[in-house]
Amino acid sequence: MSKLSNEDDNLVMGRRLMAIRVASGLTQSDFADKLGLSLRAYANYERGEREMPTALFKSLVDTFRIDPLWQLSGPGEDPVQFGERVLDMDLMEGVIRLIEEWLVKHRRTLKPDKKARVIRLGYEHCVAKGEIDTTHLREMLSVAA
Repeated sequence: MSKLSNEDDNLVMGRRLMAIRVASGLTQSDFADKLGLSLRAYANYERGEREMPTALFKSLVDTFRIDPLWQLSGPGEDPVQFGERVLDMDLMEGVIRLIEEWLVKHRRTLKPDKKARVIRLGYEHCVAKGEIDTTHLREMLSVAA
């Protein structure tokens, strides 16, 4: 296993891979064929027993138009096709507002790249939760800032 992923990451990506296959209505064997993989190799990825190689991400984009960022980190369990990501602007504004207010209140700052990462992670968490998770965002900021 590389240092880029761990067993938990592999399991989550395997579940997403299975969700793509199920949504496409294909058997493991047919899905593996479409991706140019042996059934055994594919089954190992779907079970999270092996780290998915970059070539598999490219095949998912080329064959099923799957957003590679969704495959890596979500959010959600339903497959997202490349170019389908839509931002919830109200949620994004709420996350940014909460972060900015917390930083001012605690007299803290973040470098632009770190602030952008905190906003992104906070937004993705809130999208998955379906609402602004104030407690989680404040905990993230107390660690990051």
